[in-house]
Amino acid sequence: MSVFNAILKSTKACLVTIIVYFSVFVLFGNISAKATATTKDTMFEDSIVKVAITDNDNSALSRGLIEYLNETEDVVDPQTTSIKEMNDNVRFLIYDYALIIPDDFSERAKKGETEDLLEFVAPRATAPQYLLTEKIRTYMQDVMVYLNSGYSEDEAIALTKENMIKLSDTKASIMDNADENHRSFYTGMFTFNGYTLMMILCISISSVLSFTKDVDVKNRISVSGMHFKTRNFAIIAAVFCIGIVITAAVTVVVGLMGLSDTNGKFIFYCIDVIALMLVGLGMAYMISAITTNENIINMVTNMFVLSMSFFCGVFIDIQFLSPAIVKFAHFLPLYWYTAAIRLINDTPVDKILGKTFYEYLLIEILFAGIFFAAGLIISKKKEQYAV
Repeated sequence: MSVFNAILKSTKACLVTIIVYFSVFVLFGNISAKATATTKDTMFEDSIVKVAITDNDNSALSRGLIEYLNETEDVVDPQTTSIKEMNDNVRFLIYDYALIIPDDFSERAKKGETEDLLEFVAPRATAPQYLLTEKIRTYMQDVMVYLNSGYSEDEAIALTKENMIKLSDTKASIMDNADENHRSFYTGMFTFNGYTLMMILCISISSVLSFTKDVDVKNRISVSGMHFKTRNFAIIAAVFCIGIVITAAVTVVVGLMGLSDTNGKFIFYCIDVIALMLVGLGMAYMISAITTNENIINMVTNMFVLSMSFFCGVFIDIQFLSPAIVKFAHFLPLYWYTAAIRLINDTPVDKILGKTFYEYLLIEILFAGIFFAAGLIISKKKEQYAV
């Protein structure tokens, strides 16, 4: 029991590191998860564009167009008559769009001309700008239809404005019930957790195991009268206890932050995280066998975990990686963790437990076993050659 307690107390030296990485996870993981999360009730809405209008015609038709745009967009004063300055203002986002109504606008429109009636500055550069250009053209076409049908100018303007505003209120929803087309908040948080949990486990557990290899500590343990098996069991139990506590803390935080994301899949994410915990413990044991120097532990951990996070879909979605990188990632444990996360996200809750899910978990556990075996071999060789 004394060995067990001593190892638990040794984690105090890593407490600052654990808090730092945990804070990074809570802050940036939450931001990333919310930014990438999509839901089945996502609605597409038209954007309001800040448009600067110069009216050189000042006719009933031009005023009608401006009144319509005032209803649907954010109309502002261009503060200049220079096209060059307007273009600069659009480029530097002082406003999004500039519309110039020439002095012969009304006259040409009544003659039936439709081409180049208006001057646009930086149209079609973005989707909202393109849509605004199409709105203006649709407005003018509707006005011309009413005028050609015998309506007066005032009637044509009023009817067009009424119809266009009704059209602007139309909203479109995607009735999509396929899980694979949506990314839940839990998926984003647990994906980022692949980096955080591995970093915390590797650094904290490696440091704890290095503590047990200190010459003075080893001598004290050896003269304590405890049996060899009892001492090692206490070390293993303490390491697993630390791993379980850290993993449970991360899981509870994610669960509390994603209470609104009730899709019934949380338990499956937790199972995958437990498999990752075993990988982290195995890698920590291997790193502690390589070195007991804390600076080198941090360097090796960052090298391994950061590289895996970029190659395995934690920081960059797997679909944006080249086929060669994805093939290479198959030889890294974090790839199978994120693969299981994607499987959980894309599969209906009643079909998750299956051959593929179990295969992913088994591969993670095999990687954990490989790391433990590598650590044992390194430790044995170092003892053999008194390194």
